[in-house]
Amino acid sequence: MKFNAIQLSVSVGALLVSSVDAFWRMECQGRVGLARVDPLMNPGEAATHVHAIHGSSGISPSADFAALTGADCTSCRVTQDKSAYWTPALYFQDSATGEFEIVEQVGGMLA
Repeated sequence: MKFNAIQLSVSVGALLVSSVDAFWRMECQGRVGLARVDPLMNPGEAATHVHAIHGSSGISPSADFAALTGADCTSCRVTQDKSAYWTPALYFQDSATGEFEIVEQVGGMLA
């Protein structure tokens, strides 16, 4: 296998990178819902756990591209963004009562 100068430069450059700091920010201030919904893993059914949902109001257990993009609103700052974002809901156990309580997402998506 023969490398040209550009391929060799890119390969050497990639090897010299010591660390990478990944960062992703999606400005979605409000939650669309809190539900057992995951249209990718459990289409048309209840998901195995609760998700905090942000983005398109068209999310549902059977949501598809048309449902998401046809939604009338989004919880994200970019109003044209009709994608749906969901993460497992975060709970904590209250040491005084022993009950599990949802961790509120004040100020945006908690992922």
